[in-house]
Amino acid sequence: MNMGKFDKIISTMEESINGTLLVASTVLLFVNIILRYFFKASTTWAEEAIRYAIIWVTFFGGSICARNKMHLGIDIFIQMAPPRFAKIIMGVTQLISAFFTGMLTYYSWQLTQLIIQTAQKSPAMLMPMWIVYIAMPLGSAMMTIRFLVAAYQDFTAKPDDGETCEVDLSRL
Repeated sequence: MNMGKFDKIISTMEESINGTLLVASTVLLFVNIILRYFFKASTTWAEEAIRYAIIWVTFFGGSICARNKMHLGIDIFIQMAPPRFAKIIMGVTQLISAFFTGMLTYYSWQLTQLIIQTAQKSPAMLMPMWIVYIAMPLGSAMMTIRFLVAAYQDFTAKPDDGETCEVDLSRL
C-alpha cells in the first residue's frame, strides 16, 4: 500500500469519526432540549455522552488540523524570511509540535492504562472510562505522525526563490 492510499484511509477515518460524533452530539442535544422544555423530562446520560463525544472530536480534530496545517501559529517570521529559511522555520516548528504531541501521547497512554487498571466507569452511562481516555493517545499519536510528515515535507520541499514556502500536503 502506498503512502497516498494509507493517508486517504486515515483521513477518511478521522473525518468520519469527527463528522459522526458531531452530528450525533447535535441530534442528541436537540432531542434532550425538546424533551426538557416540551415534555419536562430529559435523559440523565445525554450531557455526559455529548461531553465525551466532544473530547473525541477535539483530539481527532487536532489531527485533521495538523494534516491541513491549520494549527494556530505566528507566521510573520515565515512571511518575512527568504524562502529557504522559511522552509527551515516551518520544519523546525513541525518537529517541535511533533515532540509535544509525542509527549502527550506517551503520558496520556500512561493515564489511560491507569484508568483501565482501576476499571473506572462513567457516572451516568456506566461506560468504561478508558473509552473516553483512549481518545487522547490516539488523537495525539495521529497528530505526531501528521507533524512528522509535515516536517519531512517542509525540509524536502523546493521553494522557488520568488515565492513563499507553501507545502502541498496532498503529495503523501
